[in-house]
This record gives sequence, structure tokens and C-alpha cells, in this order.
Amino acid sequence: MTTLPQVSGRRVIILLHLSFLMVFIAIAWTPAQAQVGEPSLVIQANIEGSITRATVEFFKETLTVARDRGAEAIVLKLNTPGGGVAETEEIVELMLNSPVPFIGYVGPTGASADSAGTWILMATDLAAMAPGTTIGSLQPVIIGPEGFQPITDEKIVNNIVAKVKNVLSLHGRNESLAEAFVKENLNLNAEDAFAVGATEAIASSVEDLLAKVNGAVTPYKGIRLSLSSPTIELYETSLRLRALVIISDPTVASILFLLGIYGIIFGISTPGHGAEIFGVIAIALGLIGLGFGISLVALFLLVLGIALLIVEIATPSFGVVGTGGIIAIILGSIFLAPISPPNFLIAPAAQLQILLALLVPTGVVGGFLLFALYKVLQVRRQKPYHLRLIGGRAVAVDPLGPAKRGHVRYDSELWQAVSDEEIQPEETVFIRGREGPVLSVSKMPPPPPEEGESPEHPFRRLVAALKRINVAWRRTGQDEFEEKGEGRT
Repeated sequence: MTTLPQVSGRRVIILLHLSFLMVFIAIAWTPAQAQVGEPSLVIQANIEGSITRATVEFFKETLTVARDRGAEAIVLKLNTPGGGVAETEEIVELMLNSPVPFIGYVGPTGASADSAGTWILMATDLAAMAPGTTIGSLQPVIIGPEGFQPITDEKIVNNIVAKVKNVLSLHGRNESLAEAFVKENLNLNAEDAFAVGATEAIASSVEDLLAKVNGAVTPYKGIRLSLSSPTIELYETSLRLRALVIISDPTVASILFLLGIYGIIFGISTPGHGAEIFGVIAIALGLIGLGFGISLVALFLLVLGIALLIVEIATPSFGVVGTGGIIAIILGSIFLAPISPPNFLIAPAAQLQILLALLVPTGVVGGFLLFALYKVLQVRRQKPYHLRLIGGRAVAVDPLGPAKRGHVRYDSELWQAVSDEEIQPEETVFIRGREGPVLSVSKMPPPPPEEGESPEHPFRRLVAALKRINVAWRRTGQDEFEEKGEGRT
């Protein structure tokens, strides 16, 4: 008989790594396929609500998708009361340097693009409004204890006037509107805006708008729009962005930040409940909502999650630390996940294969960790084996009695047993206790443990904690009473 040579585990791992590397190289050298894009594809992005950090990320996602899909233009449909100055400036910079032209549209009827929305509309390559819409009121404000307060500092006001005048000039619009919008809080409806040169068209719908600007040349970028038969695709926000919209709300972000601080304080004062882990995660989410760098915070959450899982494995903590680690990894993955395949010099199909090669092993490892954590928790919640024996049903194998030691069969196992009663073979008995390898059995089952006295009762710890608090409170009250009594005497 021929004996096959044994292969060590280390060699198998090395061979697997080499195989993955060869597959990756083969995919990377796949000839790039020519992208056949729709020449008249138009991406529609709807901006509703306040301008926040989430809006900036939405702009970046939309621009990336439009560039990768080879879109002819991006229709920016606005209905916003305004927002942060820093976020608005970043959005304006993105639009001015975008290779894909932006067509701004205030709609539907009854909508408005106030304050920062007007600034964004003026920065688009072509601007239009639906009948019954308004723009204007660009004076900066600050939120204080008494609500919104207008900023009258000439340094800040003149700076915004100059920036708005720049975008109006770049796109060939009426530059004098800058001071009127900012210093006089000028408001214009669709007809007035078109008459004074703030917009290029009045359109009842997006389709009507594209028909009117077909063949137009953008003044700043010099791009001729070919929109004779456009295909309009509404860009839907990703899971990452939907989560960002929620935590970018100033109220939600502030609450998360405060809860995180109190969580850390509570966790330090009473360790063992995982409050400090919740506090760190809440503060990280609050920082994202308040405008901190998303990539840095997401990377921090990933590192924190991995560290917590390692701590859970090294020092078991009943799953609290491990659960916090899994939550941190999930949140970090959501905010760090790419919105589209990376722009490698390979075919799009190959890019998807690479992403699958990266995501599938990650998902498998994550699933294995979750399964392992579940099994660990399952084992920890089980009673010790000697406690599981108590009350168990067994069958006598030998005669048992006060002076007779024999054997019983329990769960296919043969145990030595003693009893204070006369028991015949094949009789059913119940286990009442254990001393070493010898079981104590009887014909009657042991009484069930009283409520709250069982070592596995879920409220046992809570009851004990409340008792300790009650005793401490009584002692404190007694001490105060004695101190006050001594003071009176």
C-alpha cells in the first residue's frame, strides 16, 4: 500500500494564500471592457430639509455615481430652508469643480430654496424654478438661547457677499443680486428671478426643464448639453447616508454626545455593565453628526470593535464587551463602506469580483465570530453538570436501600447510588444530591426551589442589589439622624 506524504497545516495555509494571490493577479490583468454609457443619462438628486454634513456626503455620492455612469448632467432639485455655511461652501466647491454639469431646479410648486439653498442654486451651471416657488433671504444667522439671531458683523457679511458674487459672475448672472440677497434679504419668485437674471428658465417639471435647456452651453464650463431624449434616474440614498441623515440632526447629535459622556461616567463609577462601551460608541456617532471626519471616526469604530472582540475572548465578560465590539464593527462598516467599486484600471465586472473576494471572507469570519459568541453565551447560561443532575430521572439497575449501594442509569450513564428507601431494579428514581461519584436517589422528586432562591433565577441579582441599596440608605439615614441629634444637643 502506498503511503501519501503528510502536508503540514502551515504549508496548507501558505498554499491557500498563494492561490488567492494568483486569482487576484489574474483578475487584475483582465482586459478592461469599454463602458457603454447612456449619452443622455441624467441623474436627479433631491435636496430636502436642512443643509447638513449628510447633504455634503450626498453630493459626493451623487457626483461619484454620475461620473462613473457617464451621465450628461445632474439635476439638483431643491426644497430647503438653508443650513450651515461651512457645508454650503463645500457643496459649492464640489459643483464648481465637477466635470459633470449641475442643473439647479427649485420645485415642485410651493417649494423654496432659502438662504443656503439660494447660494447653492446660484452655484449651479444652469438654474431654473417652478412656478410658485421662491428663493432669497441669504443673511447669515446664528442660533442662540433666543433662537435665530441675524449676524450683522460686516466682516462676515461682506465675505459671504463676495463669495455669492463670485458664483454669480462665473455663471454669467446678475452680480448685483449678491448684496440684495445677503444684506437686504431679497426674496424672488420664479418670474422675478428669471426677469432679473438670477435663473435661466421657468419649468413646470424636470422633464420640461430638460427640454428647455437641451442644446444650451454652460457659461462657466462651456459644456453643450445633449438632452434630446434623456433618461432620468433618481438617485436613492445609501444605507450609510440614511444613517448619517439621522445622526446629523443637531438635536440627535447633541443627545448622543451627552449620552456618551454620561455613559462613560456611569461605566467608570459602576464597571461591569458595559456603559462605558456604549458611551464611547455614542460619542463617536455624535462626533460624526457634529461634522467630524467620517472616515476617521468609522476607522476608530472598526479598531475599537476588533479590540473589544479580542478582550471578550481573552477575558470573558458575559458577552457585554463582545456585543459592543460587534455593534462598533457594524457601525464602522456602514460609515466606511464605499458607495461604488473603486476606480481601478480594470473592467467593472472584475472590480465587482474583487469586492466579492474581499467582502465574502469578511462576512464569513464575522458570521463565525457571531456563532462562536452565541455558543459561548449558551454554554455560560447552562447550569453546572452537578446541578443539572438534581431532580433528574434515573432507572435503578441494582437493588438499593439504607444498607445497599448499587447502580442507577441516568442519561445512558451508569452511576453509583444510595437511598434511604427500598428500591427494586427497573424502578424509576429521582436524583436528590451527589457526593463525589455517588448519587443520592429516592422514589419522590425533590421539591422545586422557591422563587428568587434558585441560583439561576433571572431576578436574583436585581433583588440582592435592591436589598443592598435599601440597607445602605437606611444606614445613611440613621447616621444623618444621629449627627443631627448630636448637633441639637
